[in-house]
Amino acid sequence: MARESSTERTEEDGQPVSRRLLYPICRWTGTVILLQYGFAKIFGAQFTILDSELDKPMGTVSGFWLTWYYFGYSPIFGNLIALLQIGFGLALAFRRTTLLGAAGTAALLGGITVLNISYGIALDAMVIAMIGTACAGYLLWQHRRELTALFWRDQNRIAPGTRSARLRRVHAAVVLLLVGGAASCSYLVANDNNRVPTPLDGTWDVTAGTFQPAGLPGPAERVYFEHNRAHQVVLRHGQTWQRHHFEVDPAAATIGIWQTWLRKDQQLMSGRYELTAGRLLIHGTDLTTGRPMRWELRAVPAERLRPGR
Repeated sequence: MARESSTERTEEDGQPVSRRLLYPICRWTGTVILLQYGFAKIFGAQFTILDSELDKPMGTVSGFWLTWYYFGYSPIFGNLIALLQIGFGLALAFRRTTLLGAAGTAALLGGITVLNISYGIALDAMVIAMIGTACAGYLLWQHRRELTALFWRDQNRIAPGTRSARLRRVHAAVVLLLVGGAASCSYLVANDNNRVPTPLDGTWDVTAGTFQPAGLPGPAERVYFEHNRAHQVVLRHGQTWQRHHFEVDPAAATIGIWQTWLRKDQQLMSGRYELTAGRLLIHGTDLTTGRPMRWELRAVPAERLRPGR
């Protein structure tokens, strides 16, 4: 052990002055950035939202304000992130806990950097996060021997590996089955449960006719045949949205709407539809009143729902 320590000291003493200076610079840069980030959240300088942004439809909100509102929605979550940032910042400030602080800093600031790039957060914030991530990366690189020993060379002493080739093959087969099972289940849920595409999927404005199920304060003004929720139709009047179940038969061009999503209980409407170039015409019966109905809808362009995207 004494020889190993002596070698390490010799290598450290033989480092260029620039490298010996860069290590503490990266430590204290990360400390300053994380402490600033953490206390900004605690005292309300981050994750605050403007009333004017809250009043916008979600599809028109920028990535910046969407992210800000999401992280600030829960004070518990926001303060937990703040405490982690302060804790890892303080860890960087002490020699014995530098490696722990660098590992936490790389994860936190690396994630913030990805968010900044992906959601169009302010350029200065992105640059600061990138600098902090680079500093943490440099510190981890300087500790690569300890990391290699911990995560690879020493492996897992609690559950040591087996020397049996047969057991290793069984283990590999189990891992492959788990990966294949998770992937196939997720694919089936997304495509056979969450999505059952219909020709009507999309957002439509009502241009003629009335349809007003019980509980909706007025006739439906906008209709959402949800692509990402199989059989879900949402009717909107003003600031009230009602969710219902719908099914269509493209071959027969028929449509039915029921009261409760995924339950064909009380049927609200039954009829036939005609679909031509952004125009949907439904002839049928309003089963809550027993009266015939003629409902005309126009497709809402995607740019009106998500301007600038």
